[in-house]
Amino acid sequence: MRLSRDLSITLAAGALSGVGSLLVVTGVLGVIAAYLAPAPLFAAAFRYGLPGGVISAVAGTIAGAATAAALAGPEQVLYGLGFAVVTALPVLVIARFALLSRPDGAGGTEWYPAGRLMTVAIALAGALVAGGWLFAAGAEGGLRGEVARTLEPLIELMAADAATANAAVLAESLAGRFVAFAACFWVVQMVLSGMLGRFAADRLLGGSMRPVPPLASFDPPEAVRWVLVAGVALTIATGGDGDFGLFAGVAAVLAAMPYLVLGLGVAHGLARGVRGGGFILAAVYLLALMLYWPILLILVLGFVERWAGLRRRSGAA
Repeated sequence: MRLSRDLSITLAAGALSGVGSLLVVTGVLGVIAAYLAPAPLFAAAFRYGLPGGVISAVAGTIAGAATAAALAGPEQVLYGLGFAVVTALPVLVIARFALLSRPDGAGGTEWYPAGRLMTVAIALAGALVAGGWLFAAGAEGGLRGEVARTLEPLIELMAADAATANAAVLAESLAGRFVAFAACFWVVQMVLSGMLGRFAADRLLGGSMRPVPPLASFDPPEAVRWVLVAGVALTIATGGDGDFGLFAGVAAVLAAMPYLVLGLGVAHGLARGVRGGGFILAAVYLLALMLYWPILLILVLGFVERWAGLRRRSGAA
């Protein structure tokens, strides 16, 4: 009976994920639901281990393909392939690393570090960008051209008085940034969905195999820093032009993400030591959502942390 119940939950989680990813066309709430569609897959993996995650991933792929075909025609059954590549397989890879553990020598368990786990998600995002580049290799302008042609009508729609030529030029100039933004957006999706999935496994499914990693312990691998430095240097050298410039820019933006999280960890630690720290943190997050310069400051704070050890001094680590 227990096996039957667990199998039913994993199948339901997969179906919820696959069908939920299609809700993006239903409105604002649907967009949010689709963005968090990987969460049920993470929940199954964190509760039942990688085998449970695999069952959910297969169920989600089938459910997504069947639903897409039923709603938009038999040819849309290929949606299942897209779901498998962009969502299901990456979730399984991330979950596999997240569930790695070993004895810590003091009677406890040491889990795969959160900083390295985010690096896995970043590497997968880079692989997806490379896959998109290969897929669009035969098109005019390659990946950048495909993205520009997608953005052009959207720009014209938002600025109806702009000339088509201007929209085309603007779309071309924004294409590289859009690819980098999409890659970061995907990483954030995996991080948020993983956190939500772990919470669901713990509170709704009877417990998670992995505990929540504290933010103060977050520490990206040293190699990420060199990828960031190289990406920035190559982006400046190429002007962001061509395929080489595109990949350099994407690598720089993705490699900056762990240092942004590291900087936020420092900010949380420093805020604990001052009065009204919660209010200050809320203001920092609000400004970061509205402006660019707070993000740059947080990023610099993350870099400084690697040498100055600000979290240790503030008692955050």
